[in-house]
Amino acid sequence: MTARFEFYERACAGVTWRLLSSNNRDLGRSGAGFADVDACLRAVDEVRAAAAEAEPVIHRVSRLAWAWRLEAGPGAVAVASRAYQRRVQAQTACDLFLRLAVEAPVNTDVRQTRS
Repeated sequence: MTARFEFYERACAGVTWRLLSSNNRDLGRSGAGFADVDACLRAVDEVRAAAAEAEPVIHRVSRLAWAWRLEAGPGAVAVASRAYQRRVQAQTACDLFLRLAVEAPVNTDVRQTRS
């Protein structure tokens, strides 16, 4: 399975990244927005470093939904792109994200989004 990082510019958040699978499914997103592409590239490097050593946090987002986040330093460097019905699904999605993020190429062409 080939995954790739893509960058997006959002009016409300600046430049952000997403990790997309080979079938364009969103596997995870940046935990914050960044001022420019260079800062976003550094954030991807931070995610790759955290993937090897950080402990992911699986947490409830509502009574019937779970998500994950990857923390390094003071905040989340990556977050789930959606909620899951079961804790094990969130854990499996996080494991896939961690496995693919380490070697995924980066597309630095910035796409524009409305939100």
